[in-house]
Amino acid sequence: MSSFATSYRRKQRVIGDNRVNRNYNRQLEGFNLYYKDTLTKHDCIIDGVPTQAVFQDHSQSNNKDLSDDKYVVVPNSVKIGVGSYVEWADETWMVFTEEYKTIPSHQQLKIKHTNRRIKWLTNRDSKLICNFGKGWPAYVQNQTLYTLGVSFSGQNIALANAKMSVYIKDIPETRAVSVGTRLWISGQVYKIEFADYVSRPGLVNWLLDEDTKNPETDNYDLEIADYWVSGQKETDNTNNSEVKPAMPSKASDSSSEEEKPEVEWNIEGNKKARLSHTYVYTAMNSDGTKADVSEWILGTLEDSPFYVKEKDNHSITVTVKDIFKLVGQTVTIAAKVDGKIKNIAIKIIKKF
Repeated sequence: MSSFATSYRRKQRVIGDNRVNRNYNRQLEGFNLYYKDTLTKHDCIIDGVPTQAVFQDHSQSNNKDLSDDKYVVVPNSVKIGVGSYVEWADETWMVFTEEYKTIPSHQQLKIKHTNRRIKWLTNRDSKLICNFGKGWPAYVQNQTLYTLGVSFSGQNIALANAKMSVYIKDIPETRAVSVGTRLWISGQVYKIEFADYVSRPGLVNWLLDEDTKNPETDNYDLEIADYWVSGQKETDNTNNSEVKPAMPSKASDSSSEEEKPEVEWNIEGNKKARLSHTYVYTAMNSDGTKADVSEWILGTLEDSPFYVKEKDNHSITVTVKDIFKLVGQTVTIAAKVDGKIKNIAIKIIKKF
């Protein structure tokens, strides 16, 4: 038989070896009773795992966030954290903030209702859509200033434009989305101008700037921006229709041998030039060879927006003057070949 002291110590280990452990166990027991009998416990799915959680209303006295925020309370055994997706009440919620409990008897986290689902291509060649074609839920918030904000995405001057902030789960697929990617959100297209992975671990924050729709590259039906490469949409449509090529006749063969087409030439180079940047313009024949230029025409030194760095009988290298008033102007560079003059129209845009 065990002694009284041994039995007493065994009983004490069950309820707690010391006063701190005993008080913690009483707190844990109180939470378990609350979790068992509360009316706010509901079935839900957390990151794809079915479970149960307690949902509590957040105080509506401060409605600056314009979101129906909730608190979710779960036992410590449930795997959940910032960025987790919670499927509850036929809606998708995202864990936004995790509370570090001073008495860790349970977990308490703040969730926001995801108001948009964003899709983009993870593989442009095979047209693979993120999250197995379903897209990722996200919380989108207006970040436009009271002065309508200032956008520098225009090519000429700063424009008043809409800005949005997106919070989405930090996973490899969202990490792979780079700055400059265009996203389709609620009928509008936005461009990612900044990505923040630091300030809220578990979530990625994108700062978006409103962009224009492009019917040649954006898929309006799937709501995915940059679905096609420029010109690919028309190619896909023409591939579906069979076109029989016309066979040339013998007469056309003989005439093509006798009449050789005249070689055309044009000036090739950037048609948009930024302030203080250097560009090269070349006179090229239609057969791929360089044309012999007898004269390059840029106007007088005072009137020309360019500094000529180098030129020869094939190409010319120029640097745009760093003068802001030139932004928005359209200028020309002309060349003379065999007595014929041709030019290229160049639009001067902002420096950055």
